[in-house]
Amino acid sequence: MKKSGEILFLRVPPRGLIRETKDAGPRWQNRLSCVFASNGLRGRVGQRDITCFWIGLSRGVRKPGLQLLERIRAGIITEIIDIGCAGALDPSLRRGDLVLSSRDVAFDRVVPAAVQAGYRGAELHSLLLDVARNRGVSLHTAPILTHERFVGRREERIELAEQTGCMAVQMEHLWFLGLLQSLTSVDCINNIRVTHLVLITDAVPRSTGRMANARSAWNALSGYALPGGSAGMMSLRREVLSRWVHLDPAGNIF
Repeated sequence: MKKSGEILFLRVPPRGLIRETKDAGPRWQNRLSCVFASNGLRGRVGQRDITCFWIGLSRGVRKPGLQLLERIRAGIITEIIDIGCAGALDPSLRRGDLVLSSRDVAFDRVVPAAVQAGYRGAELHSLLLDVARNRGVSLHTAPILTHERFVGRREERIELAEQTGCMAVQMEHLWFLGLLQSLTSVDCINNIRVTHLVLITDAVPRSTGRMANARSAWNALSGYALPGGSAGMMSLRREVLSRWVHLDPAGNIF
């Protein structure tokens, strides 16, 4: 079997999931400081090496440190996994539903060609479908929009869905991949499998009133600020990452 490369995880990992490695460094015990550091937090999940790096918010994403960039350029990191929050553009989506990106679209259409492809397969879809069933939600595979600001109003969400064909909207993914490509190369990014999964934290408002917009904004904010709970973001990341390590480099479960 081909040896699995290192995973770059673009968010804060669940507590207790990542194991320390010998070369983790003296700051490893301060988990959040490491994730927010320029080179991220290095460790292991199962038998897989992983680096967790918080990419920041909105278009002002964070630049990776030199050590992290060197491992990306050298081909040591072979997978990028992004499990984040998103708002629904499709009115059929409910809070808690999952959307696996089939294609990532920038709202201004400035999308680096090399970073549009995702990492999908029957085994991965089966893994995520099992996670969705355990959580009592639906899993969808569809395009995801990257915007530079929060989109709250019902009319604007539906209009964006019609214009872009996207089912959900978030504010970081493509901005980070575009930055990463500018710091490495198109060929480098082409050789990395990218998987983008989002948890819907706020559905399309049912009405157009001020209270509906405020409720949508609160749901979106709480998805970022209050990620705990059995149906929250941290439990989703734990479920997916703990199963992910059983996928081989071709996407098959072993």
